[in-house]
Amino acid sequence: MAIEKQAFGKKSFICAAVLLAGMLFSYVRHTPRVPDVPVMEQALAQYERGDYKNAMTFLAQADSMNVPDAAFVLGAMHLSGRGIEADADKALKYYERAAEEGFAPAMTTLAVLYTDLDEKYVKNDFKKALSYAQKAADANDVEAQMMLARWYENGENVIKDVPKAVEYYKRAARNGNQGAKIALLLIYQNGGKNVKPDKKEVERWEQSIKGQVKFENIFQNRPADYIEKITP
Repeated sequence: MAIEKQAFGKKSFICAAVLLAGMLFSYVRHTPRVPDVPVMEQALAQYERGDYKNAMTFLAQADSMNVPDAAFVLGAMHLSGRGIEADADKALKYYERAAEEGFAPAMTTLAVLYTDLDEKYVKNDFKKALSYAQKAADANDVEAQMMLARWYENGENVIKDVPKAVEYYKRAARNGNQGAKIALLLIYQNGGKNVKPDKKEVERWEQSIKGQVKFENIFQNRPADYIEKITP
């Protein structure tokens, strides 16, 4: 099975998942921690309709009830200026509030913000970023697991540690992340610092990828052996 490095080498997926306001509704709506709180449901419904003013009214109510999801969405809206004038300081406070309540997506977002080399919103703080990322990963946030894996694999924001990268890739792979499986296949295929090539591991992850692709194809009513073409 031919595996292209480009399939997992894109660095933009973290930012797309946690920062782009256009994806915010979907990201929050599908996380399993969205509580069954009527006011929060109203807030998300208004957000989906594009009625950000009313969405913020409901979000403020949910936030007063200590719903971490509400603080997370408010943080994103203040960061992007969606429905209100952009204010990075207020956004940071909302994200931190959600993170203090154990909301993993907020922790992952903070890790991204604190490692942004452009320092568009906050000054770099790699120690704080690593702490947030580790906590999010321990809370089983796949985005954080993948982010840490790439940091350790490439020596980005941390000292390069391929075995530790493998550890985080495996955690993400157990959560069904296909990119993590491809990364593991390539690491075991080519080897790395303190990680020897391992044919058995290559076969293991190759079969796992094939099985996942087959399952997803069947679920999408496509031929089991369908392979999506990747546009460069």
